[in-house]
Amino acid sequence: MDFNIINLPKVKSTNSYAQKQIEKKALKEGDVIFTLNQEEGKGHGNNIWESEPNSNLLASIILQPVTVEASNQFVLTQIISLAIIDLINEYITNKSQKVKIKWPNDIYVGDFKIAGILFQNFIKGNKIEHSIIGIGINVNQAKFLSSAPNPISLIHYTNKSTDIYKLLQKLLTNISVYYEKYSINSNYLELKTRYINTLYRYKIWADYGDNNGHFRGQIVDIDQYGRLIVKIESGIEKVYNFKEIRFIH
Repeated sequence: MDFNIINLPKVKSTNSYAQKQIEKKALKEGDVIFTLNQEEGKGHGNNIWESEPNSNLLASIILQPVTVEASNQFVLTQIISLAIIDLINEYITNKSQKVKIKWPNDIYVGDFKIAGILFQNFIKGNKIEHSIIGIGINVNQAKFLSSAPNPISLIHYTNKSTDIYKLLQKLLTNISVYYEKYSINSNYLELKTRYINTLYRYKIWADYGDNNGHFRGQIVDIDQYGRLIVKIESGIEKVYNFKEIRFIH
Protein backbone atom coordinates (compact mmCIF):
# COMPACT_ATOMS: atom_id res chain seq x y z
CA MET A 1 0.00 0.00 0.00
CA ASP A 2 1.18 3.52 -0.80
CA PHE A 3 0.76 6.09 1.95
CA ASN A 4 0.43 9.84 1.52
CA ILE A 5 1.46 11.74 4.65
CA ILE A 6 -0.35 15.03 5.23
CA ASN A 7 1.74 16.85 7.83
CA LEU A 8 -0.15 19.45 9.85
CA PRO A 9 1.82 21.81 12.13
CA LYS A 10 -1.06 21.89 14.64
CA VAL A 11 -4.53 20.34 14.83
CA LYS A 12 -7.17 19.83 17.52
CA SER A 13 -7.55 16.13 16.70
CA THR A 14 -6.22 14.15 13.77
CA ASN A 15 -9.32 11.92 13.79
CA SER A 16 -11.74 14.85 13.84
CA TYR A 17 -9.82 16.55 11.04
CA ALA A 18 -9.82 13.34 9.00
CA GLN A 19 -13.56 12.88 9.47
CA LYS A 20 -14.31 16.40 8.25
CA GLN A 21 -12.09 15.90 5.21
CA ILE A 22 -13.77 12.58 4.41
CA GLU A 23 -17.16 14.29 4.54
CA LYS A 24 -15.80 16.64 1.87
CA LYS A 25 -14.54 13.61 -0.09
CA ALA A 26 -11.04 15.07 0.22
CA LEU A 27 -9.26 11.93 1.50
CA LYS A 28 -8.66 8.47 0.07
CA GLU A 29 -7.23 5.16 1.26
CA GLY A 30 -3.62 5.52 2.32
CA ASP A 31 -3.87 9.16 3.35
CA VAL A 32 -2.28 9.81 6.73
CA ILE A 33 -3.04 12.87 8.84
CA PHE A 34 0.09 13.47 10.92
CA THR A 35 0.98 16.11 13.50
CA LEU A 36 3.43 16.77 16.30
CA ASN A 37 1.04 19.14 18.05
CA GLN A 38 -2.46 17.88 18.87
CA GLU A 39 -4.46 20.13 21.15
CA GLU A 40 -7.53 17.99 21.85
CA GLY A 41 -6.50 14.42 21.28
CA LYS A 42 -9.26 11.86 21.71
CA GLY A 43 -9.28 8.55 23.48
CA HIS A 44 -12.19 6.16 23.90
CA GLY A 45 -15.46 7.77 24.96
CA ASN A 46 -14.81 11.11 26.62
CA ASN A 47 -11.19 10.33 27.41
CA ILE A 48 -8.45 12.66 26.22
CA TRP A 49 -5.03 11.74 24.87
CA GLU A 50 -2.33 13.81 26.52
CA SER A 51 0.59 14.68 24.27
CA GLU A 52 3.38 17.16 24.85
CA PRO A 53 4.06 19.16 21.63
CA ASN A 54 6.81 17.77 19.38
CA SER A 55 7.26 14.68 21.54
CA ASN A 56 4.98 11.91 20.29
CA LEU A 57 3.66 10.14 17.21
CA LEU A 58 0.10 11.27 16.45
CA ALA A 59 -1.56 10.14 13.25
CA SER A 60 -4.85 9.10 11.69
CA ILE A 61 -4.77 6.64 8.81
CA ILE A 62 -7.53 6.25 6.23
CA LEU A 63 -8.36 2.74 5.05
CA GLN A 64 -11.07 1.44 2.75
CA PRO A 65 -10.99 -2.28 3.55
CA VAL A 66 -13.42 -3.48 0.88
CA THR A 67 -12.47 -7.13 1.43
CA VAL A 68 -13.46 -7.03 5.12
CA GLU A 69 -17.10 -7.68 5.98
CA ALA A 70 -18.58 -5.32 8.56
CA SER A 71 -19.11 -8.31 10.85
CA ASN A 72 -15.34 -8.92 10.74
CA GLN A 73 -14.26 -5.35 11.47
CA PHE A 74 -12.26 -6.47 14.51
CA VAL A 75 -9.73 -7.75 11.96
CA LEU A 76 -8.59 -4.12 11.61
CA THR A 77 -8.01 -3.88 15.36
CA GLN A 78 -5.81 -6.95 15.22
CA ILE A 79 -3.84 -5.73 12.19
CA ILE A 80 -3.04 -2.29 13.61
CA SER A 81 -2.33 -3.57 17.13
CA LEU A 82 0.16 -6.15 15.89
CA ALA A 83 1.85 -3.64 13.57
CA ILE A 84 2.46 -1.37 16.57
CA ILE A 85 3.65 -4.28 18.71
CA ASP A 86 6.30 -5.11 16.10
CA LEU A 87 7.34 -1.47 15.96
CA ILE A 88 7.75 -1.08 19.72
CA ASN A 89 9.68 -4.34 19.93
CA GLU A 90 12.23 -2.91 17.46
CA TYR A 91 13.12 -0.20 19.94
CA ILE A 92 12.95 -2.04 23.26
CA THR A 93 16.05 -4.20 23.26
CA ASN A 94 15.53 -5.55 26.79
CA LYS A 95 13.23 -8.45 25.99
CA SER A 96 12.32 -8.93 29.65
CA GLN A 97 10.07 -5.92 28.99
CA LYS A 98 7.08 -7.66 27.40
CA VAL A 99 5.10 -5.66 24.85
CA LYS A 100 1.44 -6.74 24.89
CA ILE A 101 -2.01 -5.76 23.66
CA LYS A 102 -4.39 -4.90 26.47
CA TRP A 103 -7.72 -5.89 24.97
CA PRO A 104 -8.98 -4.56 22.73
CA ASN A 105 -6.27 -2.21 21.43
CA ASP A 106 -4.10 -0.52 24.04
CA ILE A 107 -0.40 -1.30 23.75
CA TYR A 108 1.38 -2.03 27.02
CA VAL A 109 4.98 -2.51 28.07
CA GLY A 110 4.72 -4.52 31.26
CA ASP A 111 1.89 -2.82 33.15
CA PHE A 112 2.33 0.58 31.48
CA LYS A 113 0.49 2.02 28.48
CA ILE A 114 2.73 3.21 25.65
CA ALA A 115 0.22 3.52 22.79
CA GLY A 116 -3.48 3.66 22.06
CA ILE A 117 -5.67 3.25 19.00
CA LEU A 118 -9.04 4.82 18.21
CA PHE A 119 -11.12 3.25 15.44
CA GLN A 120 -13.96 4.93 13.61
CA ASN A 121 -15.46 2.47 11.14
CA PHE A 122 -18.16 3.72 8.80
CA ILE A 123 -20.46 0.93 7.64
CA LYS A 124 -22.60 0.79 4.51
CA GLY A 125 -24.68 -2.36 4.15
CA ASN A 126 -22.43 -5.25 5.12
CA LYS A 127 -19.22 -3.48 4.11
CA ILE A 128 -16.84 -1.04 5.75
CA GLU A 129 -17.01 2.05 3.57
CA HIS A 130 -13.96 3.58 5.22
CA SER A 131 -12.10 3.50 8.49
CA ILE A 132 -10.29 6.27 10.35
CA ILE A 133 -7.62 4.80 12.60
CA GLY A 134 -6.18 7.21 15.14
CA ILE A 135 -2.85 6.18 16.62
CA GLY A 136 -0.99 7.76 19.52
CA ILE A 137 2.43 6.46 20.53
CA ASN A 138 4.32 8.00 23.45
CA VAL A 139 7.83 8.53 22.15
CA ASN A 140 9.95 11.29 23.71
CA GLN A 141 7.62 12.62 26.44
CA ALA A 142 9.29 12.01 29.81
CA LYS A 143 6.61 13.43 32.13
CA PHE A 144 2.82 13.18 32.02
CA LEU A 145 0.51 15.65 33.74
CA SER A 146 -2.94 14.18 33.17
CA SER A 147 -4.75 11.79 35.49
CA ALA A 148 -4.04 8.83 33.20
CA PRO A 149 -2.95 6.07 35.59
CA ASN A 150 -0.01 4.44 33.84
CA PRO A 151 1.50 6.22 30.79
CA ILE A 152 5.03 5.43 29.64
CA SER A 153 7.17 6.46 26.65
CA LEU A 154 9.79 4.87 24.45
CA ILE A 155 12.38 7.22 25.92
CA HIS A 156 12.02 5.49 29.30
CA TYR A 157 13.39 2.32 27.66
CA THR A 158 15.79 3.69 25.06
CA ASN A 159 17.22 6.52 27.24
CA LYS A 160 17.52 8.67 24.12
CA SER A 161 15.25 10.60 21.77
CA THR A 162 13.70 8.76 18.84
CA ASP A 163 13.17 10.31 15.39
CA ILE A 164 9.38 10.47 15.16
CA TYR A 165 9.32 10.75 11.37
CA LYS A 166 11.38 7.58 10.98
CA LEU A 167 9.12 5.89 13.53
CA LEU A 168 6.08 6.84 11.44
CA GLN A 169 7.62 5.44 8.26
CA LYS A 170 8.39 2.15 10.01
CA LEU A 171 4.86 1.99 11.41
CA LEU A 172 3.31 2.52 7.98
CA THR A 173 5.53 -0.21 6.52
CA ASN A 174 4.38 -2.61 9.25
CA ILE A 175 0.73 -1.72 8.69
CA SER A 176 1.09 -2.24 4.94
CA VAL A 177 2.58 -5.72 5.46
CA TYR A 178 -0.12 -6.81 7.90
CA TYR A 179 -2.93 -5.23 5.87
CA GLU A 180 -1.95 -6.98 2.66
CA LYS A 181 -1.20 -10.30 4.33
CA TYR A 182 -4.32 -10.58 6.47
CA SER A 183 -6.97 -8.19 5.20
CA ILE A 184 -6.62 -8.68 1.48
CA ASN A 185 -5.90 -12.41 1.74
CA SER A 186 -8.50 -12.98 4.49
CA ASN A 187 -6.07 -15.09 6.52
CA TYR A 188 -8.06 -14.44 9.66
CA LEU A 189 -7.26 -17.56 11.68
CA GLU A 190 -3.49 -16.94 11.62
CA LEU A 191 -4.11 -13.27 12.45
CA LYS A 192 -6.30 -14.15 15.42
CA THR A 193 -3.72 -16.63 16.73
CA ARG A 194 -1.00 -13.97 16.65
CA TYR A 195 -3.28 -11.45 18.35
CA ILE A 196 -4.38 -13.87 21.08
CA ASN A 197 -0.82 -14.91 21.87
CA THR A 198 0.14 -11.25 22.34
CA LEU A 199 -2.75 -10.36 24.68
CA TYR A 200 -1.95 -8.83 28.06
CA ARG A 201 -2.83 -11.35 30.82
CA TYR A 202 -3.58 -14.13 28.32
CA LYS A 203 -4.09 -17.38 30.26
CA ILE A 204 -3.05 -15.68 33.50
CA TRP A 205 -5.35 -15.65 36.53
CA ALA A 206 -5.99 -12.01 37.46
CA ASP A 207 -8.53 -9.65 39.00
CA TYR A 208 -11.39 -8.17 36.97
CA GLY A 209 -14.64 -6.35 37.56
CA ASP A 210 -17.99 -6.24 35.80
CA ASN A 211 -21.55 -5.19 36.65
CA ASN A 212 -21.75 -8.05 39.14
CA GLY A 213 -18.64 -7.01 41.04
CA HIS A 214 -15.08 -8.24 41.45
CA PHE A 215 -13.93 -11.69 40.29
CA ARG A 216 -10.87 -13.75 39.39
CA GLY A 217 -10.62 -14.73 35.79
CA GLN A 218 -8.42 -15.89 32.96
CA ILE A 219 -8.51 -14.55 29.40
CA VAL A 220 -8.85 -17.58 27.11
CA ASP A 221 -10.02 -16.30 23.71
CA ILE A 222 -11.85 -13.74 21.60
CA ASP A 223 -14.85 -14.49 19.41
CA GLN A 224 -15.46 -13.52 15.76
CA TYR A 225 -16.64 -10.07 16.79
CA GLY A 226 -13.61 -9.37 18.98
CA ARG A 227 -15.46 -9.89 22.25
CA LEU A 228 -13.29 -11.04 25.13
CA ILE A 229 -13.84 -14.54 26.51
CA VAL A 230 -12.89 -14.90 30.17
CA LYS A 231 -13.01 -18.10 32.22
CA ILE A 232 -13.93 -17.56 35.87
CA GLU A 233 -12.89 -19.78 38.78
CA SER A 234 -16.05 -21.91 38.58
CA GLY A 235 -15.05 -22.88 35.03
CA ILE A 236 -17.79 -20.86 33.36
CA GLU A 237 -16.74 -18.74 30.38
CA LYS A 238 -18.13 -15.22 30.10
CA VAL A 239 -18.19 -13.05 26.97
CA TYR A 240 -17.60 -9.31 27.21
CA ASN A 241 -18.06 -6.38 24.87
CA PHE A 242 -15.80 -3.35 25.17
CA LYS A 243 -16.36 -1.41 28.43
CA GLU A 244 -18.22 -4.36 30.03
CA ILE A 245 -15.15 -5.59 31.92
CA ARG A 246 -12.54 -3.76 33.99
CA PHE A 247 -8.93 -4.82 34.46
CA ILE A 248 -8.11 -4.48 38.16
CA HIS A 249 -4.46 -4.00 39.14
